[in-house]
Order: sequence, then structure tokens, then C-alpha cells
Amino acid sequence: MLGAQNLDWEDVKSFAVVAVAGSVRRAAKELNVHHSTVSRRMDSLEHALGTKLFDRKPEGFVLTSAGERFASTVQECGLRLNDAERFISGQDRDLSGIVTVTMAESMAVHAFAPRLAEFAETHPNIEVHMIMTTKVVDISRREADIALRIDNNPPQTLVGKRLYPYYQTVYATQDYLDSHDFENDPESARWVAWHAGKNRFPAWTKEAGFGGVPLWGHFPEPSMQQAAARGGMGLAMLPCIMGDNDPELVRATTRKPMKARDIWLLTHADLRRTARIKAFMTFAEKVMRDAKSQFLGKTGA
Repeated sequence: MLGAQNLDWEDVKSFAVVAVAGSVRRAAKELNVHHSTVSRRMDSLEHALGTKLFDRKPEGFVLTSAGERFASTVQECGLRLNDAERFISGQDRDLSGIVTVTMAESMAVHAFAPRLAEFAETHPNIEVHMIMTTKVVDISRREADIALRIDNNPPQTLVGKRLYPYYQTVYATQDYLDSHDFENDPESARWVAWHAGKNRFPAWTKEAGFGGVPLWGHFPEPSMQQAAARGGMGLAMLPCIMGDNDPELVRATTRKPMKARDIWLLTHADLRRTARIKAFMTFAEKVMRDAKSQFLGKTGA
């Protein structure tokens, strides 16, 4: 083995992706390079280490025992580098630079987008990068600096505060409600479903007041459910801040909105004293406080 001083770190990074992807072509797509480049990097890394890291099989690249040990070492090094980067970033006292924030699209569009100009005017040297997703973005790995996370049990490695829960209720177009008899013929209607479960009549539909209406389809993103409901597809269970702000949708029930999950404002402990992180978290808390009635569903008809 030639030693770490002879390693090309582009080869090491490509190895980490191949180890997870199990395929040079899939790894190349993720790395946005040609597959021949990835193959060349794997050959170069094996030569530098003097050992075989993969068994090349028709179904893909399979780690050898040496490859598994090296993958573990690379992962550990990556975590330590992330820790070091967070610590160094945490010493930053300058109100400038990039802040990466992750939150659900509905939150970003309805609560934050109308207020971002206010933040930019107050902090002209801080640039906000936003990741709009309901999936968990890993702050510990520096995939984001701040998260507005919808979660009843956030990781203990993060610091921040619980803001309040969001509420949701049933929405549809008025035409859809007028053209269906939900009491006598509920199965002629449909729910726009966010998961593809086998149970077409889950308990929550009864709690919402439409227990006889079957689920239809699989549309995991709330914005897609909203658009489908707007197009007359059926009933959609949406956060009140989405449904109440859509002029083409109405609440399908007079029942009180249903409590969903908590909203947390979080960052990593190493970043909480960073000036730009503190600035955005202060701003975010104000935005969420001002939008509270919308999230609680107290502004709808």
C-alpha cells in the first residue's frame, strides 16, 4: 500500500458514492461525470492503495472486505471533517455569507417568500439558499444550516425550539363538493392520497368526516395534492396555510381543523452562535410567529 499521501481525494469522493450506489453508472450520474471517469478513478484508487476494493460483477460493484474497511474509514473521516467545518463556521461573527435553510414548500411559499425582501434589506450581505422539501435534510452533515422541521421528536443533536403545531383540514373545489353525495354515495368520490397503502379507508378519513370516500393514487408532495384537488380530482387533506390561501379551493367540512405535527426551528449546536445563523433564526421565528394563525387554521372560513 502506497499510503494516504498518494491518494487523489477526487478518487476517494467517487469511491464513497460508488460504495453506496453499487454501480459506476449510477455513481457517475450522481457525480455528474462520465462513467468512464468514475471507472478510471476506481482503478487509480485501487492502484494507490495496492488492494482490490470492489468485485466487478454483472449486477454491479460489490465491496470486498478491504473495500468495506476503507468505506468505513472514509465515512468516519467525512464525519470528522463535518465536525471541524461546523466548529470553524461557529466562530464566524461576520454578518455575511450563505445560510442554507430547509423547510416544507408550503412554509417557504406562503410564510417566507413574502418576507424575504425584509431580511435581505436588513442583512444585505447574507444570502439565503433554500431547500424546499418534506424529507429530512441532515444538518449534522452540513446539508443545511437551519431547519424548520415538521417533527414531533427531532434529533437531540440539534438545538432550537418548538414553535407550535400546524393544523390541516379537507379541501376541494366547490364544484366537486356540489356534484357528489358524500352521505349516500361516498364511493363515487375520491381522496387524493399521499401514500399507496392497501387500506383505501384509513381511520383518519373517518375522523375528517369522509370515512366512506376511498383513497386514490399516490401523490406524496402536498403541492401535487393541492394541484390535483384544484383540478377537480377529489378531496385533499392539506395544511391550512396551503388550502386557505388557495382561492380555487374551499374547506370541505365545518369541523375544526385537525392537529398534525409540531414545527421546530433547529440548527446544530456548533452553529448557533454564528452571526448569520442567529440573524436568520431570529427572522424565522418572527415570520413564524406572525403566520401562526394561518398554520393553526384560524383564518379560514
